[in-house]
Amino acid sequence: MISSSTAKRTVLGSIIAILILTVLEFPPPVGFETRPQSDVSPIWLVFFILILIVEIATVPLVYKRPLVGRGFGITAAILNILQVIADQTHLMQSEVAPLSYSFLEYTVVIASLALAYSSWVIPRLEPRLYPMSSRGNVIPA
Repeated sequence: MISSSTAKRTVLGSIIAILILTVLEFPPPVGFETRPQSDVSPIWLVFFILILIVEIATVPLVYKRPLVGRGFGITAAILNILQVIADQTHLMQSEVAPLSYSFLEYTVVIASLALAYSSWVIPRLEPRLYPMSSRGNVIPA
């Protein structure tokens, strides 16, 4: 089992990795996307912005409110994976994604799985979130 601080650092590292990969998915000169962006629906732009907001909100929440951060981290991971599935199944664009771009997306899926797992275990590792019950399990002061 990993420690709470390691899980929180994994959440932070996963989000940083996902954000870097997201920048690399932009069109040139920044990233590797070669398909025309004019084909993408505004709905997917809103979805992309929602993912960014949830990812960025996850970082402080994981440290200040781990139970809420857990939900945000898992939600961010699911939204990232859904976006990759939508792109790979041509729901976002009708053109096939280049191989290098697909590799970037698959790496986002791996980082999202790490984000989901580390978000899931944080509350379980936080002892202050689970007070002792009043059935005699309380340690005398």
